[in-house]
This record gives sequence, structure tokens and C-alpha cells, in this order.
Amino acid sequence: METNDLGRRAKARLELLAKEADSRLEKYWEEEIASNFGFNQSQKELIRKMLLHAKEHNLRKAKRIRASFIYYSFLLGGIKSDERVWRAAEAVELVHTALLMHDDFMDRDLVRRGLPTTQVFFANGDEHYGDSMAVNVGDAVLCLGFERLLTSGFDSEKVNNAMKQFLRGITNTAYGQAYDTSLPKLGDMSEEKVMSLHRAKTAIYTYENPLLIGGILSGLNRETMDVLHDYSVDAGIAFQLQDDVLGVYGDEEKTGKSANSDLLQGKVTLLVSKTMEIGSKEQKIDLMRVWGKLDANKNEIEVAKKAIKESGSYKYSVEVARNYAKRASGSVAKLHGIGLNEEAVNYLEGIALYMVEREV
Repeated sequence: METNDLGRRAKARLELLAKEADSRLEKYWEEEIASNFGFNQSQKELIRKMLLHAKEHNLRKAKRIRASFIYYSFLLGGIKSDERVWRAAEAVELVHTALLMHDDFMDRDLVRRGLPTTQVFFANGDEHYGDSMAVNVGDAVLCLGFERLLTSGFDSEKVNNAMKQFLRGITNTAYGQAYDTSLPKLGDMSEEKVMSLHRAKTAIYTYENPLLIGGILSGLNRETMDVLHDYSVDAGIAFQLQDDVLGVYGDEEKTGKSANSDLLQGKVTLLVSKTMEIGSKEQKIDLMRVWGKLDANKNEIEVAKKAIKESGSYKYSVEVARNYAKRASGSVAKLHGIGLNEEAVNYLEGIALYMVEREV
């Protein structure tokens, strides 16, 4: 099958799965809100407000790629999906929402998927209160996600092993987030450090964790799980490199967040590190004039973006992302013809390629 055709088919499958996941998540939230937890009226009203916001945040238009990895890695084993699989898929999407709430709080972002971030929603003129609620709501939703996997309905041994993977994956993601937050303070913004960040964070969080959870629940053998691990590293890096490009040059209406936030917050990306390595003196100055400067003006930002492109860093980042995507697609192609579900293999092959061409 042609490379472009693989990507298009994977995109179409992802869009269908996202609709189903959204429908199931909406039902989940309705049931959670109906539990009406609290010991007096004011407490019940606050918790309801927290859950209504969490529901709205979780159901904002999203790719649902993590849910798709649960679904398709489970399908690899040749077993049809059922309610249990969807519960596991819901679990990773709930945890994703929780970590986005925490991430936005740390990054001081104002917008997520075109709407206010959690700390902005709750602040109402009190920034500290908004920040505190972002932590509180995020913590609650994180635990709801873990609970959803625990109550998925698989046998206890599979659930136990999947939960170990889930918890370790999120733990390692927290280490990766800490490294992301600390990179601007560590100096020497090298490509090696950027790649180490992406391996510790996106590769594990977005790809490996849901793929291995689905594989554990499906009972995949060690050889197949090893292929999924190798695929996750390359595909995860490719995914994040494209995210970083969109974080500077993406269409705000499509991405749902400011196209300037990564620069103004001082994010260490390959775009930045490569510009500082190969750019001219003037290009480096133009970039540093806005990097980590929240008060940079529009003209300075545009000059910085131009410097990144003219330095060759933009082209380099795009090429590196595509090379990692091709490697990922090639590694998972090893799963063809060995008795696994071919639809699932095709999806994993194609989605790695599509993710570096996407605009959101």
C-alpha cells in the first residue's frame, strides 16, 4: 500500500474512533456527575462545577490518538473490542485531560483547544485560586482515569499488569515534564537534550503507554511488545517535533492555542536549539529577543519566526520528524504476516506517517 494511502486511511480510522470515544466519554461524565458527591449543598455545588468543567474540557475537539492506541494494540491480538476495551481507552483520555490541566497551569497558558484553560476558568479575578483549582481538578480527573482502568472488567491479573504499566508510564511522564520545565535552566540547548526530553515524555506518554496497556490486555507476546516499544520511541519523537513546529507556525484556529506560546514561554525545542547552533549571530539575537519574553511584541515575534526559517532550523526539524516517522512505520511493518490483525498493523504504520503531516 502506498505511503500516502496508509496515512489517509489511518486518519479516517482515527476520526471514526474519535467520534465513538467522544460519545462514550460523554456518557461516562453524565454518570459521574449524577453521583452528586458532597456532604452539604455548597460542597455538592462546587464538585458539580468541577466535574462540569472537567467534562467540557475533556470533550473539546481532540484527536483521541491515545484511545486509538489502546483500541488497535488490543486488536493486534485478533480479539474483537468490547466494552472493556473502551473503558481502558476512556481511562487514558481522562488521564490526558488531567495532565493537560496541570501542563497549562505550569506553562501559564490561557487557551486550550480554543477555550479557557482550567486555571483561567476558575480564577475569576483571583489567579492563585485559579491555579489551585487547576491542581485540584487535575488531581481528581487523574484518579478518575486510573479508576476507569481498574474497573474495566478484564481479569485481575491483566488489570494489575496494565495498571503497573499505566502508573509507571505516567510517573516517567512526570519526570519528563520536570525535565521540560528545567531545560531552560540547564543551559546548552543541545539537540541531544531535546531528543532526551521527547523520549522521556511524548514517546512514553502518547505512544508507548497506551500501546503497551492495550497489548497487555490483549495478551500480546514479548516479541510484539518489543516492536511496539521501538515504534513508540520513533513515532513519539516524530509526533512531538511536529507539535513543536505547530507550536510556532500553526494556525491558531486549527490548533486551538496561541502559535506564539512556545517561544514566549521559553520552550526548548529543536527549532530553538538548531537555530542557536547553526544560525547567524543576527538570527540568534532575533530569536533570543522573544524567547522566554512574555512581553515581546508582535513584530519581534514575526522577526524571530523568520530567523528560525532562514537559519535552516525549520527545514531541519521537519526533515528529522519525517525520518523518525518513516523509521517508526518501518519498524511496525515487521508485524505483517505473522498472524496478527492486519488492520491494526496498517493503522499503526499509517498513523505514524500522518502525524507528521497534520495541521492540528
